Amino acid sequence: MGAAERRRWSSLVRQEAIDTVVASLRSPQFHGSVILGPRGVGKTTLARSVAHRLGETNHVVRLFGSGAATEVPYAIFSVYLARLNAHQTESPSAVLGGLVEQILQEAHGRPIVVVIDDLPGIDTLSMGVLMHLVLGGKAKMLVVARSVVDLPEDLVWMVKDGLMAQHRIGPFSRPEVRNLLVKALDGPVAESVVASLHGASAGNPLVLQALVREYLSSGLLRANDGIWVPFARLDQVSDDILLELVESRLARESPSVRKSVEKFSLLNAVPLATAIDVLGAESVSATEKRGFLAIANDRRRTVTFAEPYIGEILRNRLTTAEKAAYFQELSNELSLDASTMGMQELLTFAAWIHGAGMVLEPTVALAAAQAALHYFDPQLALTYSAHIPAGHHLAVEAVQKRSRAHYIMANYAQAADVLEIIEPAVLEKLSAADYASWALDLAVALLWIPGSDDRIGEVLAAAELRMNGASPAERIEAEKFVNLARFEVQVHRGEFSQVLAGLEEGSSASGDRKYRLNCASLLSVALAATGRELDAVELAEAIDAETNVHNVVLRMNDWHFYGRLLALTWSGQWRRCEAELRQAIEYSNEALHYRGGVMELALGVVYASAGRSMQAAEVLLTAAAQLEVRNTYKSLELVYSVLACVYVRLEEPEQARKYLAMADAANPQTLWINRTLSDYFRAQALHALGDPEALQSLVHAAKVDWENGRPTPASTGLLAAVTLGVEEQYCFLDEVSRPCQGPLASISVLLARAYEGKAASYAFEAADLANDLELTAIEQHANKLALELAMGADEKRVVREARIRLNATASHQDELVGHAAKLLTPRELQVAGLAARGMTNREIAAKIGVSMRTVEGHLYQIFAKLGITSRAELEKWVNL
Repeated sequence: MGAAERRRWSSLVRQEAIDTVVASLRSPQFHGSVILGPRGVGKTTLARSVAHRLGETNHVVRLFGSGAATEVPYAIFSVYLARLNAHQTESPSAVLGGLVEQILQEAHGRPIVVVIDDLPGIDTLSMGVLMHLVLGGKAKMLVVARSVVDLPEDLVWMVKDGLMAQHRIGPFSRPEVRNLLVKALDGPVAESVVASLHGASAGNPLVLQALVREYLSSGLLRANDGIWVPFARLDQVSDDILLELVESRLARESPSVRKSVEKFSLLNAVPLATAIDVLGAESVSATEKRGFLAIANDRRRTVTFAEPYIGEILRNRLTTAEKAAYFQELSNELSLDASTMGMQELLTFAAWIHGAGMVLEPTVALAAAQAALHYFDPQLALTYSAHIPAGHHLAVEAVQKRSRAHYIMANYAQAADVLEIIEPAVLEKLSAADYASWALDLAVALLWIPGSDDRIGEVLAAAELRMNGASPAERIEAEKFVNLARFEVQVHRGEFSQVLAGLEEGSSASGDRKYRLNCASLLSVALAATGRELDAVELAEAIDAETNVHNVVLRMNDWHFYGRLLALTWSGQWRRCEAELRQAIEYSNEALHYRGGVMELALGVVYASAGRSMQAAEVLLTAAAQLEVRNTYKSLELVYSVLACVYVRLEEPEQARKYLAMADAANPQTLWINRTLSDYFRAQALHALGDPEALQSLVHAAKVDWENGRPTPASTGLLAAVTLGVEEQYCFLDEVSRPCQGPLASISVLLARAYEGKAASYAFEAADLANDLELTAIEQHANKLALELAMGADEKRVVREARIRLNATASHQDELVGHAAKLLTPRELQVAGLAARGMTNREIAAKIGVSMRTVEGHLYQIFAKLGITSRAELEKWVNL
């Protein structure tokens, strides 16, 4: 990896910092600049980029300290010193004059910038030459150091007196990593990739580039139709560049620090007390000060590698024998009782034993597999569960862990198969509760396999039969598993009115917190669909609070998260939903590899529901690229249907038809939520494409939902139908919306009242509510309805008010367009011009030599900056 490539990579997101440093060096206010920051954040690369920028008009002199204090005379000027003649070396003043004269001659009259790296190693005489150049106005100085305390005394006072500008840089933030990857890879990047690379690199530019290069060469990171997605977990590190980095850093350390760091690579993440037991307090302090370890501010003061790749590199470098020797040493220093360990400690302990080529004790293997599932590492769960031999009394539980691992990886058929192939004789020996637990896992896996309804019924009937013959105490435990299985089956199928009473009873039961909270998690989805959206949000928040306080891991954990999202979306609170999803994506690093596709799909659904079509398109394309690799929750049909709706709104009918065809070809949907959302967006797409039956399909779906006790989706679907022209359904809209709690239902009731009562005031009230929710399309519909009603009643004052409202919305959008048009880049202007001429995305991509999705990404930026929603509006901006 050459310096030019490193400079290009870092400068992709350091451009603002480069501009700032260059400006300070050109300013008469300063004698120079100091770039400060911890090891590995790209200080030297930034300085090189600045020097490269200045090189066209300035003479740049690059000098290097020794990295440690030195008194070798004129050490940093050794090259210049060798050129001096005998006369110029007779005295310090002669040497000073000779060195300065050489530098001035080389500059040929150009301004001079002296770049100094690797402080604090500058001797006193070298410092004197530098100060003569700088204070005499002959040169500016650019200094790179970790902190002010590393600077020579002369520079410290210059910084304190404001004569040197300070520029502090740190590791790349996650948004900076995202920005860098998009630019470096020339295309959109899945958030799971951003999270993995930011975490693994700790924001170090050099490490980040090495990781990307390795993942590209190994095929773990690939472009799927122009969008970069992971094809496996991005947690394997073996790049030679990284190995060189680690070995180079360790070579500069004392033997004790090197030993501590290598030993800690087997600990990886442990409480501070454990780290002190193993390494000693002084070693922990020393390795932290040297930047190898980081101590979190959590309850356990967890110690980890400051840069995770270091631990991975060192572990990979150790042989099995070396790991076994370390394990023996650690066994003598620690009390390795798996029953007292937290999940992170348990995983570390299991990794020691497995890495040393030994066999995990079955109870430890089972617990480690569960911990791996908790941290969304299904491959590790498969590895540890394999330590439990067939015939052991924990063998069935081990198979259940393997099933859940396959479930996380969206291998639903395999998740069911590993449970189905257990010998009947083995299942016969299980207790009623253990059998019911097995039946729960099998039923949940079968839910995602079309045509499995009869098999699910057989499995649960057999569990109930076993339960009925059990002792009273065992029956109670078995009944909980059977109840949860039946509850999840009914929620999965959308049978909310049938399951509501059972879930409410289960979520209020006392004694078993985990069972109660699992029921409550499922209940939140049922509440969202049955007109109790606000109750669903409140319940989901209470579940999160209780699970956090009591450290409860729920079997049904995903349900209340999606229940809250549905409730917020269906109630029109899309801004809040967007914020919660963004936060979840930001902090779900482990889960994103397996859940990233559905989480970005959920965000796309939120944007599409709110009428933010370009925002939706960008997120949905990324979601589709991930779901095409791993079809989590069988969501491809939904993502294609929403994309079809979004593209037809963006006046891209060819793209819309393409995605409708892809939705038709996707696997049959079994989850009711996905099915109803898919039908909702598909109908709107078909209507815009001229299908005369499309809107009636929305009305029909609303009637089915209403008849089956699902007023919330019925209200949402009917609102879409009436805003698109089915005015005869206003009365029905009023009926289905009244039981619902959310503000969107209130808008529906107000619109229905306005239409039926010919009262424009209700329409204005609905418009105001829509404005509060930033639902522009509904706000405009409400104001148009008010205008029509006022004109019909010949209410001139109300007509004027309605026109003022409609014009105000249009004027506001025009102001935004005029302001944002200045922000288009040259490439965006090029794409905008081609699109305005009627060229398709494919034609634009071929003409400018990029992928179709890159074109779509440019169009997203263009539409967002200009505040427009269709290609037809581009013409006015082509000549900007």
